[in-house]
Formats: sequence, C-alpha cells, structure tokens
Amino acid sequence: MPQHTPPRVAVIGSGPAGLSAAYHLRERARITVFEREPRPGGHANTVEVEENGRVIGLDTAFIVFNRRFYPRLCGFFDDLGVETVAHPGGFTFFDLDSGLEYGTDELELDEAAIEERYAASHPGFPGVWREVRRFHEESRRDFARGRADMSMGEYLDKGGYSEEFRHSYLIMLCSAVWSVPAELVWEMPAATVIAFFVGHDEGGLGGRRVDWRTVGGGSISYVRKALAATGPELRTGEPATAVRQEADGVAVTTASGTTRFDYAVLATHADEAAALLENPTDAQRSALEGIRYSRSTVVLHTDPSLMPADRDGWLAWNYGKVRADGATRCFVTYYLNRLQDFTAEKDYFVTLDPPRPIDPEAVIESFDYTHPVIDMGLRERQSVIHGANEGTRVKLAGSYFHSRELGPDLIGSHEAAFSAGADAADRILDELS
Repeated sequence: MPQHTPPRVAVIGSGPAGLSAAYHLRERARITVFEREPRPGGHANTVEVEENGRVIGLDTAFIVFNRRFYPRLCGFFDDLGVETVAHPGGFTFFDLDSGLEYGTDELELDEAAIEERYAASHPGFPGVWREVRRFHEESRRDFARGRADMSMGEYLDKGGYSEEFRHSYLIMLCSAVWSVPAELVWEMPAATVIAFFVGHDEGGLGGRRVDWRTVGGGSISYVRKALAATGPELRTGEPATAVRQEADGVAVTTASGTTRFDYAVLATHADEAAALLENPTDAQRSALEGIRYSRSTVVLHTDPSLMPADRDGWLAWNYGKVRADGATRCFVTYYLNRLQDFTAEKDYFVTLDPPRPIDPEAVIESFDYTHPVIDMGLRERQSVIHGANEGTRVKLAGSYFHSRELGPDLIGSHEAAFSAGADAADRILDELS
C-alpha cells in the first residue's frame, strides 16, 4: 500500500497554547515550531540558579495550578509524568506606610477578635474586614442569580464598597491572579472575578481550601518533557514575520525565507496574530480585533524590602501597598521559597510591578510580560470566538480564548491557553480525517 506523507503543520509560538497544539498533533503531522525568543515556553519561564552544586528552578510567571480549574493541563502533566508539588497556600496584605499587616489567619477570625486586635492601631481595618465578608457573601448570590453581568467597577459602585476595601483587598488579589495593572481591574467583568472566588476561596491564589500545586523543579520541567514527547523541529530565535492562507496550505515567512505548510496554528497573543495574518477571514478578524494587552514588569530578586516587615508574615503571596510618586501603588511579591516549597540558603522573591527601585545587586533577572486585558468586550466575544477556526488553514489559539470545558469566565490563564491549543489541533485532526 502507498505510504502517505504526513501533513506539515507550523506552530507559531511555544507558550502553553503552542506546546499543546504541537503535542496533540504529534502522531499525525510533521511539526515545526517557530519561537521568536531564544527559549521555548512563553510564560512557563524558569530561571535556574545554583546553590552549592544544587540547581533550583525559580518560576517567574506561570507558577500554580489545581486539578479542578486546570483539568486539561493536569491531564497533560499526568501523561508526561510531570512531578507536582503541593503549594502550602497563605497570603499576607501589608501597607508599607501605615504598618498594617493581615492575612489568611486574620480573615478567619470573628468580628470581636478583629476589633480587639486592630481597633486601636488601625481603626479602619475592622470596616474593611466586614466588607470582605459582605463581598464574598453577596457576590456569590449575585453570581448564582445572574446579577454580575457588568464591569467590576460598576458592581462595586452598586454595592457601595469603599475605596479602602478596593485598594486594601480586592485590587491586590486581582492583580496577582490576572497580572493586570491596578487601574484595569475595574474594567474586568464582575462575573469573571467572582467566578474565580466562587471556584476557589477568599484567599484567591493563596487559598487553603484548594489543592494548589507547582511544577517540581519549575515549569521549565514540563516544557522540556513536552518537547521531548512531541519531537518537533524547534526554531527558536526565529520569529515569523508574515502568515498567509492559501487555497492548499499556508505560507510562513521568517527572516530566512518563506516555507509552505498544510496548516498553521497561530499560538500568539491576539494583537500579534492580527499583525502576522495577512489575509484573515471575517471570523478571524472579528476574533482578533480590539483585544488589548497590558504589560507588567516582573523582577526576580533577593531584596526583602518589598516584603512585610514582620518575617513571620512572609507567606507565599504578599500583597503590598505604598505611596509612591504621589499615588497609592499596589504590588505583589511572591516568596518563592514558600510558594514553590523548597529550602535554600537565600530568600528568593518575584515582585510584580515594583513600586520603587530594588537593590540592583539583589536583582537576578527581570522580564516584561504581556497579558490580555479581560474586559466586558473580550468576555462577550467568547460566545463566537471558537468559530474563527472553522474551515481555515490557519487556526488561532491563545489565552484570549476561554476553556470550553469551564466556560466563558475561564480566560487569560495557562489552562485557557492550553485548551485553546488542544482545540486548534483537534480542528486540524478533524479536517484530516
């Protein structure tokens, strides 16, 4: 019998969406992965440091996951034999100006204990504590009754929530979960924010009622296993500059020339995909246009100045607030030793958008990451976005797609990106059948 030549598929981008697409296509196609960066992985970005001959993997972007809200990603880890490590949970809020510190344990106290502990030193905090309680009770009811279909800012205005509650609690949790600048939190769909807390608990990423986990050795471990299992032609440091759909294939252009493939998966951010795709269909154009991205600076360092003053309050997630440049600045510092649950001679931190300079001698590396701005417009287009991949030679994938399994409020996460890559691969496989 004649041997059929496997189709050639280009995967542009090697973040979770691209790795997922390549992995799901590995048995039916010859795969070439184009990656503009010198390393694969996207937000699975681990910096490996050495202490006394021992390598420690320090994650700087994607760090935690759980089986309930990352089901396909966890199944992937199971298939690859990826080691996972239980995350101990816990968070601290701290104000570098006032000295206020509270966290996981304090939110579980009753009102009388809160009054006794804080009324004299921080008289405004008991009120914030009561608003936290009210928010989680009311928002769950509103979400269940379909009364949260509005922006977060509008929802908080309707509920009469104070500025102190917004800046001493909610804005910092949201900034950590979605890596979104503080000023954009108010544009987020209230339903998306509330759904996260409903599915987890009041502690968000630091919640203790969820089996949060990290990747043993850092997320680079899963990237390496995925590439070994897939075996693609990996072309790092070679960004695609144009992608064109043709009647019988796809032309992918890089600095080294143009190569033709049977299919391509554009596993990039939406704005990058829109710039690369020369002839999008109407559905693709509608899916990509108008999606905004925010940029965050992440610094990996050993400087404790952006941590709570009381070392006993150093938990996995440390949400800070400070006046800087005439404004209130919110930030988050991840204490990696605790978050990734390892022991080391040094304390390692990751600070998202530091509000003031970090000791240059303590900086290990810094990165700029971009994330989709999850606003009402992005949530609304989720009802039609998957249709952009019907009958096209170029399939789109990225975290701006929602997880079909978990619904339209699961946007912007590693699971959303991984699921989008798998769905794009499934479309290709269906068309090859």
